[in-house]
Amino acid sequence: MAARRSGQVGGRRLRAAGVALIAALAFVAGCGSETKAGTGPVRPNASQPTVQQAAPTAAESVAPGSPSRAGNGAAAEATPPGTSVAAPPAAAPGSRYLTPTTRIAPASGCTRLTPGMNGIKVKMVQRRLGFPAGTWETMDPATVAAVTRFQQRAGIQVDGVVGPQTWAAMGFGADFCFDRYQAAPALQVTASAAARVRQMIAFAEAYLGEEYVWGGAGPRGYGVDCSGLILQALYSAGLDPQPITVDKHVLPAYRTSRELYAHPRLRHLPLGSARRGDLVFWRDNAAGRVNHIAIYLGNGQVLEAIEPSVHVGRLTNRATQTMMPDVVRPF
Repeated sequence: MAARRSGQVGGRRLRAAGVALIAALAFVAGCGSETKAGTGPVRPNASQPTVQQAAPTAAESVAPGSPSRAGNGAAAEATPPGTSVAAPPAAAPGSRYLTPTTRIAPASGCTRLTPGMNGIKVKMVQRRLGFPAGTWETMDPATVAAVTRFQQRAGIQVDGVVGPQTWAAMGFGADFCFDRYQAAPALQVTASAAARVRQMIAFAEAYLGEEYVWGGAGPRGYGVDCSGLILQALYSAGLDPQPITVDKHVLPAYRTSRELYAHPRLRHLPLGSARRGDLVFWRDNAAGRVNHIAIYLGNGQVLEAIEPSVHVGRLTNRATQTMMPDVVRPF
């Protein structure tokens, strides 16, 4: 899949009809970058030259229970209208942090593709309607118009929205509700933190080479974005960072990477003390807000879903992004 994408920031060519709405919508995806006025969303670019190389050590310089949020600029966004917020999982007595679990709260899935929605099902619809590879996986005006024309030809309800009826008429083999996929925890609650880190990384590594899909958070073979991959890897390792969910991940006004960084029950430590398994974040230099997340592998390397595909990159600043001063240690 990598050969079909340019890898340049903002390299997606959006149709002129879609630019105005995309600039107006706060496009959400897990790793989504900020919307750049007049150009559409800008994706992080893994090929940018190195600006600064971090030198992580194994030592922790922040005591447990003392999160460092200096200069984060990443307050959680308001919940979109109509979105219910589940209570966070119960923590162990005296714990400020999320407690590992063997059961992830079930997702609803079955998302109807209304204007602004992102993700795997949007990609599938666009490909079925003849959109070229490289089209943003979002329900922009051009996609809505194409769905409308399809509905007219098929003699079904014409509303530009992809629900179960339109999905079936398009002939997909996948069930309309397959977007409720969540990786099952692979460990018992008694597993060590080290075992959880190994599981999280092993799960993410299985996605190496997967296509980057804006808003993607599904099983292998469909494509993912940066925070969709991290969210599923956390599930696999037994962590459920409610109220963040795969259902919210595709919404037009939600950013999973930013919500993970701002989660009040995830432990923050200085970037200089990063170690294998920590979650590292970048902010958009123009907007100053978190827009990318990756798993630190050690030796200056990160595992990330970034255009064109899931791959191993470098822990470094980039031309349009700066690393956040702290990391999240989930286990």
